[in-house]
Amino acid sequence: MTTTSNSDSQASVLDLVRSALGRSVTLLPAPLEPFVERSEIGDGSGLTARFIQEATGVRAQVHRVSDERQIVGKIAELCASQNDEVAISGAELFREMDLPGNLAARGLSIFADHEADHERLTARLAKCGVGVTAADYAIAETGTLVLSSDEQNALLVSLLPPIHIAVVRSEQMIASIDQAISRINNERMTRADPTRSISMITGPSRTSDVELVLSIGVHGPKELHVIILEM
Repeated sequence: MTTTSNSDSQASVLDLVRSALGRSVTLLPAPLEPFVERSEIGDGSGLTARFIQEATGVRAQVHRVSDERQIVGKIAELCASQNDEVAISGAELFREMDLPGNLAARGLSIFADHEADHERLTARLAKCGVGVTAADYAIAETGTLVLSSDEQNALLVSLLPPIHIAVVRSEQMIASIDQAISRINNERMTRADPTRSISMITGPSRTSDVELVLSIGVHGPKELHVIILEM
């Protein structure tokens, strides 16, 4: 009794196909040229305009300011109706402009204790009404923010409160995701400690896991505000 293996059966089928096509060997497909979509977004104001278009298309709210004083004013305005604490990440920009002190002077309750242990930190952030972070990059073609763990507690501050406010400078606008990945890889090669995490945020948190019904704010913030600093 002869048992035919799966590989022998497959070879027989392929032989029959080649015979029907009048061939003795399998023809390999010609290799495709690498596909890289050309970006026609432009630069400068073109990048900002495209980012605003894409970000608002996924329910982010975008605000443009021209100096640090206006950043404080806009954040205070967005947080005016909040009774809960406002969490602020450890971004260098925020330290330079003393954002916690300036917002506290406007009557807001601020949480910016970045030395707290992880369990206490997450519990406190979960009770905050707003989380304020900076962003490393803003991707114009998708309206996406790029945050890294270089900014102390940025990922937790952006995720746990129901409202996320992100501040990005206009010069941090880039055209595409592939440019963002390229820059992040180049930065990694020049760092003494190349280990860090990256988060890409496109609009408020959303899911359609349950009966394909879109729900906002299930796995993260239900509101995303982006403040663009144009100087």
